[in-house]
Order: sequence, then structure tokens, then C-alpha cells
Amino acid sequence: MKKLLLLSLLVFPLISAGIKTEKYPKSTGTVYVCMGPKSKVYHSDPECKGLNRCSTSIKAISLKKAQEMGRRACKICY
Repeated sequence: MKKLLLLSLLVFPLISAGIKTEKYPKSTGTVYVCMGPKSKVYHSDPECKGLNRCSTSIKAISLKKAQEMGRRACKICY
């Protein structure tokens, strides 16, 4: 029984390390930006709590366009 427990404690972290937990993969190319005048970031998750503070419209745009606008990645989403 002890061997089984030890084995499971050693194997489980290795198995769980390969599981993807991202809800919205970074490679989709679509990001979400608040169009407010003071907004500086883009979000990978349309439900990011950072977007809750947006008082204007939120638009889905390409990652490339967001970077061209001078936006940086949201620390909460990424």
C-alpha cells in the first residue's frame, strides 16, 4: 500500500504537468481591448476581471493590431 501511495505521489505531478489549463489559448491571435482613452493593455480572456473596469466598449481584435496600438499584455490573463 505504501509503494502504491509513493508511486502515485511521484507520477501524479508528472501527469498533471502536461495538462493544459488555459481557457483561451494565447495562439488564437484574437485579443480583447477596452477602447477607453486610458486603456493600455490587451486581454486574452474576454471574461478577464480587468475588462470589468472598462467604461467604454470592448472590441475583439488581432494580437498584431493590439501591439501596433501600443498595448501590452494583461498580467492577469497571461
